[in-house]
Amino acid sequence: MKRKRDLYSETYRVENIMAAYNEVCRNTKNKRKVNRYKEYKCIYISRIYNLLKNKEYKVGPHIVFTIYEPKERRIVSQGMTDKVVNHLISRYILYPAILPCLLDTNVASRKGLGTNAGLKLYYEYNRICKVKYHTYYILKCDISKYFESINQEILKEKVKRRIKDKDALKIVFDMIDSEEKGLGIGNMTSQILAVFYLNDMDHYIKEVLKIKYYVRYMDDFLLFHPDKKYLQYCLEELRKFLAKEKLTLNRKTRLYKNTNNFVFLGRKKNGRYANYRTVKRKFKKRLYDYRTGRISLKGLVSCAMCYKSLDENYMKKLREEKQKELCQ
Repeated sequence: MKRKRDLYSETYRVENIMAAYNEVCRNTKNKRKVNRYKEYKCIYISRIYNLLKNKEYKVGPHIVFTIYEPKERRIVSQGMTDKVVNHLISRYILYPAILPCLLDTNVASRKGLGTNAGLKLYYEYNRICKVKYHTYYILKCDISKYFESINQEILKEKVKRRIKDKDALKIVFDMIDSEEKGLGIGNMTSQILAVFYLNDMDHYIKEVLKIKYYVRYMDDFLLFHPDKKYLQYCLEELRKFLAKEKLTLNRKTRLYKNTNNFVFLGRKKNGRYANYRTVKRKFKKRLYDYRTGRISLKGLVSCAMCYKSLDENYMKKLREEKQKELCQ
């Protein structure tokens, strides 16, 4: 596939800047910040236009904070202007260059796809394999600390293979280099680059390992096959492949039989969320985070309300199913 050229000029078209500006204002949760930004709309749009057209844009400082739900993660938040530029880079440089080479079984962070599409494929592959093989196996893989483990130099080489425009490459590389290591969670460019980083692995699994039924959501992926030994072989080959990408599989990586139950994208095979014991364990962890000062009382109360809702829904469904069984 040919490398894309003439991408950078799209970033400083006024209509594109306006669209990105409106999208950022609409999706930013801090409305006080948005209202201040809207007061000087024309000035900010003009400034972004001049910075990009004159190739003078430099990535601004990030606000970095840590969240502990659903697990500990380092989150990066940019200023409003940087967010607008980030959207422009994603929409008019990365999307045209990267999206055409991605497989449909890679379902993260793309329009029309997402967790629902991932779960739909997961249920569909289970149904097909059950009819075709009756007994089959699923290799569930998860990469350890994916975003921060992404090698920036390897990523740049991958991007070079897709983009020929030097100005476009420079601004993308500036975004990558703005992080000390890996990619920061919270930026639109980080999402699409993280989706793209494992694209070579997707093709390797489908074209070299010949796995027909395969689905990936970011760093969480499943391989379906009737032969257990072949999936064990695939696991070893994937470890070698990922070692070249400077990535490692974590302890959640495991081989399952089709009769086993496990969680993929937050749901089990029967479509349920966390059960009572999982909720209990998670709440104990949040209570520990509160006592050690990691989260506020407000955060603890929010978690308690969320878990209580999950638990009540689970118990309600369980009672309904038991009633159906008794009726039958």
